[in-house]
Amino acid sequence: MISHLSGVLEHIDTNYVVVDVAGVGYHVNMPPSAMNRLPKVGSQIKLFIYQAVRENDISLYGFDTKEARGLFVTLISVSGIGPKMGLALIASFPLDKLVTAITMGDIALLSSVSGVGKKTAERLVVELREKISKVYGLKALEGLPLSQVDSPVVQDVMSALIALGYNAKEAKSAIVSSGADFDKITSVEEGIKKVLSRLV
Repeated sequence: MISHLSGVLEHIDTNYVVVDVAGVGYHVNMPPSAMNRLPKVGSQIKLFIYQAVRENDISLYGFDTKEARGLFVTLISVSGIGPKMGLALIASFPLDKLVTAITMGDIALLSSVSGVGKKTAERLVVELREKISKVYGLKALEGLPLSQVDSPVVQDVMSALIALGYNAKEAKSAIVSSGADFDKITSVEEGIKKVLSRLV
């Protein structure tokens, strides 16, 4: 299996690139968001690869970070989510927003992606919410509006959760997973109650 490719960026198309590695051109499917961060054609690049092997097809999917590839692999582990749909999900939102949508159970946002129906979105949340919140908990908090991330109430709720025995990553994940609107919560007590009610 191919884990990564390092070579010359030979061609950029709508949804794929060609990377020349020692004279061999590799066709690599990529999300547009990652393609927008690529250097100009002729530059040296390194892409993290997922190799999908089927009976009559071998396709390469490339990402500019290991984190993006890891999330992609996690998404396609869900029944009914193939590489193309996984790539569509990765391409539709920044990673932290996608992680937050899954951990918060935002079915409406997930099902807004072309090809992702309500049932598929619900399956994503059911199967991945706990797994993703553990792995990407630190990133998930970054998906909150800045007004909530910087809110003294959020910071105090985090401190309280840590005092109760949760580590920082678990506390951040719990806050995001609670779905609480910290723009409307005015007391630490109310915030803690909202978060803990989802943990029970």
